[in-house]
Amino acid sequence: MMWGIAYLIRFQTDLLPEPPGAPDAADYVAVLLVAIPLFYALLRYRGLYGPRRGLSRVGEARAILEVTTLGTIVLAASTFFWRSNELSRSVVMLFWALSSVGLMSFRLALRLGLSALRRRGFNLRRVLIVGTGELARQVFKRFHDHPETGFSVVGFAGPQGSVDGGRALNVIASQSDLHQIVTDRLIDHVIIALDRSDPMDPIKLVDDLHDTTATVRIAPDMLGLRTVRPSAEDFDGLPMICLIESPILGWDEVAKRTFDVTAAIGGLVVLSPLYAMIALATRFTSPGAPVLYRQERMSLDGRLFTMLKFRTMIPDAERATGPTWAKQDDPRRTKLGMLLRRTNLDELPQLWNILRGEMSVVGPRPERPAFTDQFRREIRGYMRRHKVKGGLTGWAQVNGCRGNTSIRRRLEYDIDYAQRWSLAFDLKIILLTVVRSFRDPNAY
Repeated sequence: MMWGIAYLIRFQTDLLPEPPGAPDAADYVAVLLVAIPLFYALLRYRGLYGPRRGLSRVGEARAILEVTTLGTIVLAASTFFWRSNELSRSVVMLFWALSSVGLMSFRLALRLGLSALRRRGFNLRRVLIVGTGELARQVFKRFHDHPETGFSVVGFAGPQGSVDGGRALNVIASQSDLHQIVTDRLIDHVIIALDRSDPMDPIKLVDDLHDTTATVRIAPDMLGLRTVRPSAEDFDGLPMICLIESPILGWDEVAKRTFDVTAAIGGLVVLSPLYAMIALATRFTSPGAPVLYRQERMSLDGRLFTMLKFRTMIPDAERATGPTWAKQDDPRRTKLGMLLRRTNLDELPQLWNILRGEMSVVGPRPERPAFTDQFRREIRGYMRRHKVKGGLTGWAQVNGCRGNTSIRRRLEYDIDYAQRWSLAFDLKIILLTVVRSFRDPNAY
């Protein structure tokens, strides 16, 4: 339908400039015959035809955008081999926009409708949680906080007398009668959520349920583990749970890199007069000294690179001391360097690092290898910040963690950024950077 609407908008309305010639409608019908099975296969591959009770709205919208973008690219590429006239690029782009918005709107309306029904007691799935420990209680809380998913917890399976915050849990089964309870109570879903100290055997539990009709899932006990975007995947029939992985992969990586390249090129062009002024001022105030300062830093997956900055200190400032932190009223700074550091203008050459792919606009600030070696020995989990490419600015920096501030607090913000990453979050950090860059008390 969206292909037809795009065709009508392009050729039957005055919204776009009139085409040079009348199109052959048969070509567009032929493309439609290709588009229908193509999009069906892509939507099915991404699981968008199956029940998606647990998938967030953002996750579903992202999956739809991936499908429509990939499908449109395939259709556009196929026109190079088309036997007739080239298809209108306007129709292709209109189709991409209309199909993306149309599918997202349809799925959102479907979600809202089903959520309303489920809140009223319709289309519910009966759930039994196996376990009575902290993990089981966390699973129950998730279901309780999201009634729109339609999961209704009937009770728990485990030892009698278990309590949660002083209140007795609704334990309706033990391991010995689990099969009977699931059958008699018409349980739809069994969630095995055992703490690591729980004596029940999950393999035995699954085996006990093999001839029931219940869907069985296992919630792994990862409480207390500091993970970075945990996920589950199927590797040639072998299920694997990933605990620590870069949160920016696939389409997310393409989107972030596209944003970084665009921002870096735009910044280098727009700020070129400022670059020239700072370079001339540095050369004038420190004759014979280099304008740029090069320093080895660590970024994504521990890779080293040479980071660029406008020089703000006297030449060979660390010859006698070795690597040290900058401090307030640092005597090694030049007069111009004091201004550049206070306004963060000394960081501008890193746009070149961003363009080269060594850094990103937003991410944890890349650290010097000498300090990284020290912090990784002192702070457990410090290296997890390197699952994200280092940035010109970051979530820690806009929250005051710059300069000689708590490394542990900075790490908390870096891990939080990795967990919450999105392009919208990057834009928020950039806006906060612009607002706060000229009044940062730790910029020295």
